Amino acid sequence: MNKLHGVLVSSPHLRIAVCLLVVATAWPSTAMGQGEPWPFGKAGRFQRGRDLWNLGLLGAKGWDADRALPEATGGRRSSRSTGAPAGDEGPTRLRIIVLFPGGPADKAGLRPGDVIVGVGKKRFKDGFLHPLAKALKKAESGAGKGMLSLLVEREGHKKALRIKVAVPVMGRMALKPTRDPAREEIVDAALAWLQQRQRKDGGYEETLSGRGGAVIQACLAGLCYLANEKDPRQGPLAPAIRKAAAFVRENVFATDRFASERKPGEPSWDQSNWPLAHAAIFLGELHGRTGDPDLVKTLQRIADQLSKNQVQSGGWAHGTGGKNALGYLELNIVTGLALCGLGMARQAGCDVSERVILAARRYIKESSSGGGVGYSANPGQKGQGNIGRSAAVWLGYRLLGLSRKPDTLRIKSYVERNAGNVMGGHASLMQHILLAGLAAHALGSSAVKKYWQAVESDLVLARAPDGSFQPRPWHETLGLGSNTDVSFGEVWTTTAWTLVLSAAPGKSGRPGLPLFLHLKRTLPALR
Repeated sequence: MNKLHGVLVSSPHLRIAVCLLVVATAWPSTAMGQGEPWPFGKAGRFQRGRDLWNLGLLGAKGWDADRALPEATGGRRSSRSTGAPAGDEGPTRLRIIVLFPGGPADKAGLRPGDVIVGVGKKRFKDGFLHPLAKALKKAESGAGKGMLSLLVEREGHKKALRIKVAVPVMGRMALKPTRDPAREEIVDAALAWLQQRQRKDGGYEETLSGRGGAVIQACLAGLCYLANEKDPRQGPLAPAIRKAAAFVRENVFATDRFASERKPGEPSWDQSNWPLAHAAIFLGELHGRTGDPDLVKTLQRIADQLSKNQVQSGGWAHGTGGKNALGYLELNIVTGLALCGLGMARQAGCDVSERVILAARRYIKESSSGGGVGYSANPGQKGQGNIGRSAAVWLGYRLLGLSRKPDTLRIKSYVERNAGNVMGGHASLMQHILLAGLAAHALGSSAVKKYWQAVESDLVLARAPDGSFQPRPWHETLGLGSNTDVSFGEVWTTTAWTLVLSAAPGKSGRPGLPLFLHLKRTLPALR
């Protein structure tokens, strides 16, 4: 069970939203017209927008035509993951809600309210996700001169229309988007998008968790730049790396506003362990690439704070201050990330208490079963392993020099078996896509193949015409009416997919993340 919250802001760009009136599952004709603003549609107060299906390079987002349109996502909620994939293939009738201005779908004449029911001559039978992703790859490869034909139901027409959409042609390499050279082209577009959105102070827009969330996004963007920059001191991405590092070092220890706003006797909503862990990973990778001695001082301070923040059980909570409003402290997704941060600090030569690591190992062992790391060691939360938590813990153990320990080997085996099981996670789908992908690259080609077989269609549909990657609904958010990835925003999703695509060294000289993935054999050539 996770509690997610924050002050959420709507996109200030592009078109003015036109409210869509929805009664039950009906879509009245008054809803037709300009549509809602890209990327998340209508937003409410302190909310970012709707949890919608992204249609890849078409530049459109939609919702199940046979379900009521969801309200703006965000705010506070709790849930327990079912692990069931129900609804994860997408609807068979997808109503257009949002169009990317000037994008392929917009230029082709698709309208808000149109219902896409198939591609080519075939209607969707078991969801749109895989058929549309396959059709997009073919069109982008140049098949049919880049034209993709959609079957569209439109109000006022008795029969489905066939609307042809021109997709930008990459060439035959588009058929293999997870391999070079297509991967490089996709990553370059994402990096350009991220650089455009980096603020002068090196950070990014504050969304979920305020300043702490901005630190996390700066860390992830910094890792994207590092993974694709041969020379982090003087290369083309070096300025963006320096700015991100400066922002992180200046803000990582800032007072968590959720903690400072807490009144006496209220539960804690401190979120400080998240930015601390991400900062250690980013700055540790930067130190591994540059050897900058000043980074060691910051890393030691982060390691000391993370060690201090460890709760008595041996795990880590969102932050400090005691139990939150759901009555719990620890959650092992944070524990895994904290271990990764401590491992990166140790790799940089920092002093990390062995007592802290031993306590964490005992706690992880107590909460786990069959190598799968459970949510926590609390009753009802033990042994419910998923790929995100398990991957984070395994990556952390490796960095801490525990690769050959029996408990590490059990977790490694679980991660290998479940590298593609990202839909079996909880709270943030992108968290599981990111951590599973990084762990797969650390494991090697077999795990990477299993991972991409599971998520390649998601990657294709996540892409947008501007180079960004967009979040998607899944069975948990479909049941909750709230999506953490939407609340966190485009930078979060874009950095996660970009890191998975570029984490491993590339033939063109892309260094990847050799320290975080513990690929030490590549480090001497980088410095």
